[in-house]
Amino acid sequence: MLYSRLRRHEERKQRQRLMLALGGMLTLIVFLFVFGLKILVGFSLLVDRIRGNVPQQSQNQELILPPILDPLPEATNSASIAITGKGDPGVKVVLYIDEEESTTLPVKDDGTFSFTKKLPEGNHTVSAKAKNDKDSLSDLSNVVRINIMRTKPELTVTSPQEGARIVGESNTVTVKGKTSPDNAVTVNDRLAVVSNDGSFSYSYSLSEGENTIRIVATDPAGNQESAERRATYSK
Repeated sequence: MLYSRLRRHEERKQRQRLMLALGGMLTLIVFLFVFGLKILVGFSLLVDRIRGNVPQQSQNQELILPPILDPLPEATNSASIAITGKGDPGVKVVLYIDEEESTTLPVKDDGTFSFTKKLPEGNHTVSAKAKNDKDSLSDLSNVVRINIMRTKPELTVTSPQEGARIVGESNTVTVKGKTSPDNAVTVNDRLAVVSNDGSFSYSYSLSEGENTIRIVATDPAGNQESAERRATYSK
């Protein structure tokens, strides 16, 4: 019986030692899985630094600041536009019109650059990137927008009719019509209110006798269309 107890005691000790060994191995495996790769990479970088080697990526990495474009008018009727901005002296600026590469030129010593470009009628976007002597490009600059408008605005005058005659105490005639909501309308150089649908209305006071009423619509680019109506007033 004594021999059996001693044998069981020895078996328990062996199982405990086996469990401790398995636990230690499992802990070591987890540690190597989590930290082993980082340790190897760190050791490799340390050896490279000691030897004086710098990773190629660090050697080639160079910060290139993007250029800054000056604001453009919202709209213009000009045949060409001047695009200006600022950048680092010594680099080149690559200009993009509607996201397509257009022109490349160097930044001046004072840090400025300028392009003159002819653009077709319509809406356009302008952006740029800086390029160094290794042909590396910066991030994209700010994007500016411009609308090239060369067509005269539409203008329809519905009131008064040509040759209208106003008789009575009231010498007021209502000038009505329609144009684009973005346009400005004047009646004999006096500003009329244009509604969201493009309609406008203005109460104009007539002088006794024949009056010439000149209505002018002006779009955001400065293009104009005009119309005239003659109206006669008598008491």
